[in-house]
Amino acid sequence: MKNFLTLMTGAALLAATPALAQDAAPAVEAQVGMKVFGPNGGEVGTVESVSDGAIVVDTGTNKAALGTEAFAKVDNGLSIMMTKVDLDAAVEKATADAKARLLASLTPGTEVKSVTGAAVIGTIQAKDAEYVTVDHDGQEVKLPVDAFMAQADGGVAITMTEAEFTAALAGTQ
Repeated sequence: MKNFLTLMTGAALLAATPALAQDAAPAVEAQVGMKVFGPNGGEVGTVESVSDGAIVVDTGTNKAALGTEAFAKVDNGLSIMMTKVDLDAAVEKATADAKARLLASLTPGTEVKSVTGAAVIGTIQAKDAEYVTVDHDGQEVKLPVDAFMAQADGGVAITMTEAEFTAALAGTQ
């Protein structure tokens, strides 16, 4: 499975990417399918999508969303200041770091919300290597670790809305 990570000119990218243009440089116009090259002309990947100031590059191993300011236009496509190996390593490290932070946050007593963050699903009771047990209104619900995600505010959520969670519970009883 391909890893996907949004690297909107975060610390890892900024550390590896010197300024590509002056302060008033125009935004790069990217199109799906364009080739992306590294600092020495080696192919990094292709543009998979473009939206809201981000360009998603598919390296064939990983996908990374980079801010448009990380790119420069070259004759045969776009260029970034990272090689394919560097970009893949940055995505994989960030993915591993995020997973480690999530696993560390799955502790007893932690409140679990729906994917939207609008509803409280329950409270974590226990965790093992594969499953997390959540107390949902007095009912113990065992969910796979992969069903959880970190929220921007540092909280924990499941990858379902409240309605989806309720429907899944109704189907298991």
